[in-house]
Amino acid sequence: MPLTLTVDLNDGRAHALAASPVPFEADGSFDVEIRNHGAGSHVHIHTDEALSRVARPAGGNYYVPPESRERITVSVGEPGPRPVEGTLRIAAGYGAERLEIPVRIVERDAPDTVEVDESLGEVTTPEERDDGPDPRAFVPAAIAVVGLALAVLAVLLLSELVGVVVGALALCCGVAAWYALR
Repeated sequence: MPLTLTVDLNDGRAHALAASPVPFEADGSFDVEIRNHGAGSHVHIHTDEALSRVARPAGGNYYVPPESRERITVSVGEPGPRPVEGTLRIAAGYGAERLEIPVRIVERDAPDTVEVDESLGEVTTPEERDDGPDPRAFVPAAIAVVGLALAVLAVLLLSELVGVVVGALALCCGVAAWYALR
């Protein structure tokens, strides 16, 4: 999001101009937000010769309706020799009021690039966790024990053939659970 230079218009008297922050410093394109506190007014924005080498307002003349805000983008060109110092000039009331704002365009603190080193190509493996045994490992054993208990009960209460079938089913369930949880 670009930086914003705030300009108050018609605050206290007709065509009055005041800016904040002054002096203004940016490391790229920025916005001029004109806050009109009174009647509708025409505003003219331009840069001096030094600043015009790197910065250009989106237009020159603007009408700011009563009690409203207008946002004008000042585009800063490609990187070049920095810092660049100049003046942003704002006039209201067809030149009746003028405001000159010192502007300084500086180098960006951090470039828009990403540093890449040799570690990017290294393959990393997750570290072994030693939180104790996995509780899921006990599920197949529990199913096998329950199956064996059911088989013993079936043999004692029913015939031997039914007990063997129930035991075989319990063993198959235990093996299937072990494979599913691996």
